[in-house]
Amino acid sequence: GQRPTPAPAVRRAQGVAIIGQKELRPTGLLLDQATRVAEGSPFDLTRCRLRPRDVLLARSGAGTLARKRFTVFATHTKATVSCFVDILRLKGISPYYVVTFLRCGLGWAQIERLISGVGTPNLNFAQIRSLQIPLLPTGEQEGIEAAWREVTRLHVQRDYAAAEAALDRLAEQLERRLTRGK
Repeated sequence: GQRPTPAPAVRRAQGVAIIGQKELRPTGLLLDQATRVAEGSPFDLTRCRLRPRDVLLARSGAGTLARKRFTVFATHTKATVSCFVDILRLKGISPYYVVTFLRCGLGWAQIERLISGVGTPNLNFAQIRSLQIPLLPTGEQEGIEAAWREVTRLHVQRDYAAAEAALDRLAEQLERRLTRGK
């Protein structure tokens, strides 16, 4: 129920970025917009500290969940999540492949079936855990991860529309692969 106290300007660069729904885009994060707090503050919980390759998922809201706002944390920046962003730590599967799958029709249909809430769409963690992700061979997952370089390049250039269009094309290709085979 409290708002975080931003780190003093002198220490801001060393502070911990809080990733909330407004900083989360399908193609990456808007870290420059994040509130930063002092390391070890009550808003910097160890269990919420991000690691490279974590999947971040906005789990509530028509403006975030319904707009497919989930992505891969791809930096070594000190960061944590706010209460409406969930962390998915994956083993044995590419986070870029998972995010791309969830964005394609086959993955998104699962999320749409699970969304609950009157007025505000919402997913709980049990529902997120229940999502079924088909396992593609490692080489194909690596190919999707390599294709994300273009998405990331456009995101870093702040061409968010082009980055999202590139991600949508990648999701369409993945869906064709999954529905028609190789």
